[in-house]
Amino acid sequence: MIDTQGRAVPSDLLRYSCLMTPEKVLLLSGVLCLVCTPLCSQETTPRERLLVAHAQYYTPTASGLKSFHCDAAIDWKAMLTRLSGKEIPEDNPGLQFLRTVHLAINDELRGKGSLEWSSAAALPAGREDGINQIRDGLQTSVGGFFQSWNAYMNGSMVPLPDSSVTIDAVDAGFHLSGSSKDMKIDEDFDKNMVLNQVLVVSPTIRVMAAPTYLKTEDGLIVSEIKSKMNQPPGAPETEITFHVDYARVDSYQVPSRIIFDVRNTGAIDLALSNCQVSLADWAQKH
Repeated sequence: MIDTQGRAVPSDLLRYSCLMTPEKVLLLSGVLCLVCTPLCSQETTPRERLLVAHAQYYTPTASGLKSFHCDAAIDWKAMLTRLSGKEIPEDNPGLQFLRTVHLAINDELRGKGSLEWSSAAALPAGREDGINQIRDGLQTSVGGFFQSWNAYMNGSMVPLPDSSVTIDAVDAGFHLSGSSKDMKIDEDFDKNMVLNQVLVVSPTIRVMAAPTYLKTEDGLIVSEIKSKMNQPPGAPETEITFHVDYARVDSYQVPSRIIFDVRNTGAIDLALSNCQVSLADWAQKH
């Protein structure tokens, strides 16, 4: 996620639970085999519901996805037109340079994502600062997106129940809360254990996020995240929306298009192609 100055929000604000190891995945599978039938036929505690519900979310790291690499492309003319509010001519030196830039995405699902930027062309005279600002802003935005998106893909956003979280039944469904250091997290689930709201509060930032999920044969996969952010908590609110389309690479679903939309500022539309996936060592042995 990005802040009001285009900086990435620290990762510990969004990824607060223990990451799943292969051993935890195997343990979870065994537990689900033991408890699924009785839980489906009788009343269960909120913690038991969270344990079973964890399996309904698409979590590619649980089946071995470690990272992926993709080429990336932007319609530079359309983006500059949106940001400037006026038509950009074809002979604009900045536009001509940007069309020479090669972009690529790298993402470690249990770590960070980044944007590679390279060009053999010389920066246009007098446009150096503007081009560098575009590059830095894009790299920060991409890093911020994956900081948030990874938490939905590696099982952190819907954690396994442990002593670090409390979950209670409420009228609308279930409420999960937890804390770590100077941070407090609250999550609201509906009666089907679909996560519909996340609130993260610390001394430096307040973020209210509302994810939207797409039902797939692999499970629920996040397709949109609408966030309202105050940084610091008393600052004016900034609205940020991430939208994600997916394509299958081998047996995994990875982003094929990412749209970053900051209200009253502008939108960035990033198309991904030629993606390649890398598996964890333990998954390669099977």
